[in-house]
Amino acid sequence: MKKSKLSITLVTGFIAAMALSACGNVTSDKNAIVTFTPYGSKEKVALLTDDVYNAYNGTTNGISKFYDKILEVLIRYEFKEKGFKGEMNYNEIEKWATNQVKEQKDQADKNAKNNGTSYDTEWKSILESKNVKDEKGLKEYFIYDKEKTVMQNWFADEYTADDLKAEFLGVKADGTSSEKDVKSAMPYHIRHILVKVEEAGNANEKFYKGTVSEEQAKKLFDVVQTLAKGEKTFTETALKSEDTSNEKGGDVGIVTNVASSVGQTMVNEFRLGLYAYDNIYDTANAADPAADIIKAGLGITNDVKDALPANVVEVPYEAFVNLGKYADITTDAKNNKLAGGSTALYPRNIIWNKYFNLHNVFVIKNAKKADYSALANPRDEFDNLASNEVYDASLPRFNANGYLVDEKGNVIVGVRSQFGIHFMVIEESMYDYAEFATYYDTRLPGEEGYNENARSYVNYIQSQDIEDYKKRADDILNNVKSFDKTYDYRLYNYLKTQVTIEFKDDAKDLGTAIDNYINAQKENNAYKQVEGLADDWRTYTEMLELQEYNRDAQYTTRNAITGEISPLLTRLVPEKVADDFYELKKNPTSVTDPRYINFTEEGDYYYYA
Repeated sequence: MKKSKLSITLVTGFIAAMALSACGNVTSDKNAIVTFTPYGSKEKVALLTDDVYNAYNGTTNGISKFYDKILEVLIRYEFKEKGFKGEMNYNEIEKWATNQVKEQKDQADKNAKNNGTSYDTEWKSILESKNVKDEKGLKEYFIYDKEKTVMQNWFADEYTADDLKAEFLGVKADGTSSEKDVKSAMPYHIRHILVKVEEAGNANEKFYKGTVSEEQAKKLFDVVQTLAKGEKTFTETALKSEDTSNEKGGDVGIVTNVASSVGQTMVNEFRLGLYAYDNIYDTANAADPAADIIKAGLGITNDVKDALPANVVEVPYEAFVNLGKYADITTDAKNNKLAGGSTALYPRNIIWNKYFNLHNVFVIKNAKKADYSALANPRDEFDNLASNEVYDASLPRFNANGYLVDEKGNVIVGVRSQFGIHFMVIEESMYDYAEFATYYDTRLPGEEGYNENARSYVNYIQSQDIEDYKKRADDILNNVKSFDKTYDYRLYNYLKTQVTIEFKDDAKDLGTAIDNYINAQKENNAYKQVEGLADDWRTYTEMLELQEYNRDAQYTTRNAITGEISPLLTRLVPEKVADDFYELKKNPTSVTDPRYINFTEEGDYYYYA
């Protein structure tokens, strides 16, 4: 059989070089300086020839190229020669790859018609995009791509299931750390409802002078009222969510702490806010044996903790009621606009900015808002929340602490991001680590050991279609694989144990060089993970600090008529302004009522505009 020299294209040249083509036997090239011998065999297989080694040795990415190709050979050998069987065997993969090539041909034909070009031009473009030369090379590209995926899934799910998943979770069932070479993913299973509200255009004013539309104000009230009354489950209410998770009842899947993760699309307020709530504000978790491990894994250092507010914000349920009640109020009973039409004095916007335009997490309490007697600083009113006075004792969805919960008793946590208000539920917390082996089990209905009654990520849905369960099992596997950026190195080290690799002559030190390269990549990725998570926390806490600075600012003005110093003003408009205007709208009084005067251009309220 004629052998080809090694090409550094992804697949085809290397397949030829290693002699895994259509012909049968695999033999060693006389110029081979790297070979492997499968256990139970005496015949050496060529991995690398001297001319190819010399061509790429010393180049900037030579070691990584050699590593990639050796891994490729070992994976291809497992399927083609040893008959490896994961979720697909070689024959099934080969048929799949043939169909993929056909689809690419059809795509080339379609592109030619749409672009007004020729089929040959579009076909060449497709081949170049995959870094292959011809149809055979494209098929081999698809074969190897699928083989690698199948082996990755098998490796994550079976070969090292216990160790790898324990490392992925970061905490063992006994509450001790399971971290090894990389930082664990610390997975959370989250559901949420989003009500979209845009931020103010001014970078600073967005913290205290935001606006909410009548429709948005009513929707925020409607969502919370529906949850509080228990008329619908969280999942049913999430059908109103204004993001793509609404189709899945608000289920956003597994959220991890993997910094700059491809799959991580959650904004800081959402992800880090939940981490803060679960680890700092939920005091029940503080005494957990694994608390320090979990906080460290989530990047919650002492500096981060000190930079976060000491307590979670408690928003009174009455504030949501008033937001809905004030939603359409923009003029008084005589259709006079507020302070010349200032949207800042719309009652709904006053309520919005005080209670909801917050980028730190809040919980909703079945309480009345604080009492006031004058134009108090809204921040002081927050501190004096009438927490002991229940707003509506008939509402069923508040727990013993007075917090709004879902039908399972999970506290509903709120936060404002640039997209709007997120109402979030932690379906599976890191503090449930003793149940993780069951919760993240990937076995499917019909498979041995599957428990249909188990509380698990796979069982979270109820479906007649096995593919729905498989998608959730795949979600677990994909997260397990992706949390470690050096995941392929695990495969490499495993496959090395299945053969005997010999490095000789000029390549005698290549094996050590590859091992050093792998270790350096692991250290670099672990460093990036820690630094990336630290950067996320730094960005988030600095934003909260800027928010506090902008909302706390106070100043004085002078009344244009009397010449007297007006009451101490704040950037946040006191809630009394909203209440007064609502009363003037619903219960108009004499034009001499001082509240009318306060809303004129000369009045005290005008200065808040």
